[in-house]
Amino acid sequence: MVVLTTCGSFVCGQHGIALLYVFIATASGQASIGWVNDYVDQRFDKLNNRTHKPLVSDLLDRNFLKIPIAIALFISIPFSFLAAGWFGGLANILAIASAQLYNLYLSRTVWSWLPYAVSFGLLTVFVTQSTEPRFLPNWEFVVIAICIGLISHIFNALPDLQIDKESQLGGLVVSLGKTKSLLLVLALSVISICAIFRVFVI
Repeated sequence: MVVLTTCGSFVCGQHGIALLYVFIATASGQASIGWVNDYVDQRFDKLNNRTHKPLVSDLLDRNFLKIPIAIALFISIPFSFLAAGWFGGLANILAIASAQLYNLYLSRTVWSWLPYAVSFGLLTVFVTQSTEPRFLPNWEFVVIAICIGLISHIFNALPDLQIDKESQLGGLVVSLGKTKSLLLVLALSVISICAIFRVFVI
């Protein structure tokens, strides 16, 4: 996400210190999202022996993680506004908030897909505003970003499908099953290709 957003801003014409602001805003936001995810899922990760995670292998105390989470969130707010102004900065902050909503409440429900759609869609506004405050992204780019977000969610959840089922945990992929999830990926890919074709060919 950090590379995608920063590269997107660069391709759209952003350079120099302003591009650094985009990177810092995105990186700090994504760091807070990842750390909150580890914090919330610690018990579940331990039950499933995911020892590659520091909280599971006891390399890091769970309560200590609150400090870097707070610092990352604190950094992301001003740099979001520095990178993309008030409107674009707010879009990035809302994208972070949406992802945290996933971590805290929606990740194990049938609505697990929604924060991915919202956050990826909002990031197109952040990228556009970081390069040209007078413009908003074309609807095709928003659709492409939302499709990419949903596909990312499905592929992220598929490896844990069986574990989540056995643990009686929810989530879109658990609700759909593997076959329907892959069919949804196919449909989203077709929609993305059609949107890309409309942008670059028509």
